[in-house]
Amino acid sequence: MNADKFFRTGLISMRLSITENASDKPNAQRDLRAQIIAAYSGVIRAYAFIRFKIIHLRFLEEIEQYLPDHGTILDLGCGFGLFSLYIAARKPHAQIIGIDINDPRLQIARAAAQKLGITNVTYERGDLRAWRPAQKIAGAYALDVFHHIPVASGDALLRDLFARLEPGGRFLLKDIDTQPRTMLWFTYILDLVMSPRDDFNYRSAGAWQRQLRATGFAPVYAHFLWDLLPYPHILLICEKNQLDADRGARG
Repeated sequence: MNADKFFRTGLISMRLSITENASDKPNAQRDLRAQIIAAYSGVIRAYAFIRFKIIHLRFLEEIEQYLPDHGTILDLGCGFGLFSLYIAARKPHAQIIGIDINDPRLQIARAAAQKLGITNVTYERGDLRAWRPAQKIAGAYALDVFHHIPVASGDALLRDLFARLEPGGRFLLKDIDTQPRTMLWFTYILDLVMSPRDDFNYRSAGAWQRQLRATGFAPVYAHFLWDLLPYPHILLICEKNQLDADRGARG
């Protein structure tokens, strides 16, 4: 099967099948991923294919299971909208808002959402170094974004996310650990190629956990994600504890 034929698979029945029930979850997830890739064209389609290979089905399952089925969910640094479209399709009763600084990428994301018939996702321009959520949120996630943000700005954003997160809500932070060192260097070289103008602010898993707990999140779980490619992935599952939120409101 050639690449174009693969990327077009499922397009005819896309609008009917994109929110399939989870009874055949692995097949539905694979079909959805192929449909999202096929919603793009040219170089962006190739990028989407590679990105879904890096953050593959197992990673997506990890992320999906911790996010709420209802309410507002933020995708911080959504780029071309790959994962916001995936989450929106998997959680049709939630409202996904993708935030990114790049207007052309947001336009491409909107066009892909329209092509896929996904209506519970919107895209807004925002610079995460200064942008802050304006409404209460049920959940949020950031995939490989925070190491592109200055530490002070990232910590301020974490505090505002915590303040806006509903009690019992979760924030998922997937980023790069600083160990093993050889994996960090591999990631650094790729970051230089992809984002040569950025400064990179990598933090260790321990530093991330300390900062997130100091922000107020509890508990904070760390899950190391291993892949065929030498990336030191780490997924941090951060909750806003109901009791802590109640005490804060009374205080």
